[in-house]
Amino acid sequence: MPVAKLSFFKVIVRDLEKAKRFYERSLSFVQEDFFDTPDFLEAVMRQPGTDFAMMLLAYKDGRDISAAIRHGPTGFFTDDIEAAHTRLVAEGAIAKSGIIVVGAGIRIALLDDPEGHEIELCQMP
Repeated sequence: MPVAKLSFFKVIVRDLEKAKRFYERSLSFVQEDFFDTPDFLEAVMRQPGTDFAMMLLAYKDGRDISAAIRHGPTGFFTDDIEAAHTRLVAEGAIAKSGIIVVGAGIRIALLDDPEGHEIELCQMP
């Protein structure tokens, strides 16, 4: 048993409502909780039936968050990469690649969410 269990990550965004709508509509996230502090707003988002959470965090002071997108992609497994890719693009994601095959038939696609955070879709053979 690990000393600590990975349970959430935070995505820092400029427009919290727009980011919430994008993740709700494109990847079926649901807001479970919300925090409104003097310094920031934070929405706790989760996909139904999962334990892992994504927090969308928006600072109130207008600070530069350009460094917030300097991380690797957020990965999502799917059984239908074409449908997931189409849905993400329809909701405002920018396709960075088409669907490509890597390794032993693994299919991937890279996109950016509307604020530039990279998303990787992955379909196993």
